[in-house]
Amino acid sequence: MKRKLLSAIVVVVGLPACVILDVEVLKNEPVDFVSDVKPILESRCLECHHSRYVFAGLNLETKKLAMKGGRSGPVIVPGAPHKSLLHKVLLLGHENPIAMPPTPEKLEREHEQIIHDWILQGADWPDGVRLVPPQDWKR
Repeated sequence: MKRKLLSAIVVVVGLPACVILDVEVLKNEPVDFVSDVKPILESRCLECHHSRYVFAGLNLETKKLAMKGGRSGPVIVPGAPHKSLLHKVLLLGHENPIAMPPTPEKLEREHEQIIHDWILQGADWPDGVRLVPPQDWKR
C-alpha cells in the first residue's frame, strides 16, 4: 500500500515538472514567420489592420508597415516582447478596451506564446512576405 501511494505521489509531483520542461524546450525552438506567425496575424489581426481598414493607424500587411506601427507608435520591438504592444494587448482581459483581438475569443495561449517567442527571437519577417487577407472577408 505504501509503495502504491509513494508511486502516485512521484507521478503527481513529477508531472508538473515534465510539463514545465516541455514548455521550456518549446520556447527555445526557432519560430518561423511564414509557417508560425503569418497564419495567426492573417486570421486574428489583419481583418482590422490592413490597407482598407487601418484601425488605430496600424497596417500589418507588410514588414515595413508593421514595424512602423500605428498611432501609438511601434508595436513590435524586436527582442523585447514586454515592450511590444503587439504582444502586450494579447494578454489583456477583454474588459480592457485595447485588448486584442476585440472578439470574445481570446487568442489561444499557444498562439500568444508563438508571438512572444517570435518577438523575443528578433521578430524576423522575411523581405517580400506580405500578409494576405482571407478570401471570405466581408470588408
